[in-house]
Amino acid sequence: MANKPSPVVTLDEYSRLREGMTYEQAVAVIGAQGVEQASSTTEGVPGYMPTLRIKTYGWLNPDGSNMNAMFQNGKMVNKAQFGLR
Repeated sequence: MANKPSPVVTLDEYSRLREGMTYEQAVAVIGAQGVEQASSTTEGVPGYMPTLRIKTYGWLNPDGSNMNAMFQNGKMVNKAQFGLR
């Protein structure tokens, strides 16, 4: 019987991720680096709006289940998952 590849990210790990965490804190919970999927910067207007730096990272399991997380100015603002167990 072949060994099943272990998942990169589990539903339990996903559930422990919280808004406001840094990418480094998310990696510590998951135990693996994510793959940067998107990045954007919107320059701010002094005294009106700060510069916004947004990065989205993804984690993909061998079975196709996955999650991603969006970080704005270094803090998690959103996360989503598909099929994690």
